[in-house]
Amino acid sequence: MVMHMRIARPVSNLYRSFLMYSQGLKLNKIADFNDHEGFDGIMLGHEALGWHIEFTWCRRHPLKPSPTEEDLLVLYYPDKAEWEQVCDRMRAAGFSVATAFNPYWDVNGITFVDSDGYRVVIQNRAWG
Repeated sequence: MVMHMRIARPVSNLYRSFLMYSQGLKLNKIADFNDHEGFDGIMLGHEALGWHIEFTWCRRHPLKPSPTEEDLLVLYYPDKAEWEQVCDRMRAAGFSVATAFNPYWDVNGITFVDSDGYRVVIQNRAWG
């Protein structure tokens, strides 16, 4: 079975979100579109991944992003040196650090928050 997952999020500024995630997570722009039925978008991913992120902005009716503290994108980095590099890049890319709503995520990870309030947890452990 071949599967691919897209995580779609409305954002307030496409370019700012693109920069933060491409710099922080080393994701590449894999596609974009302008005025597709009133929507603009940028997709970020990497060929080795089975998922990508799509950021959208509606020209006609812009949505204000409204993530909760439990809407998370969780990424696992078991190698400590790599995990530290990713965390450093996230800070440098403009993500802020927050205490996780669920304390479980603070045990082996750091919760980062983007400019729209979306949270990304970078875990220093293997999944599973």
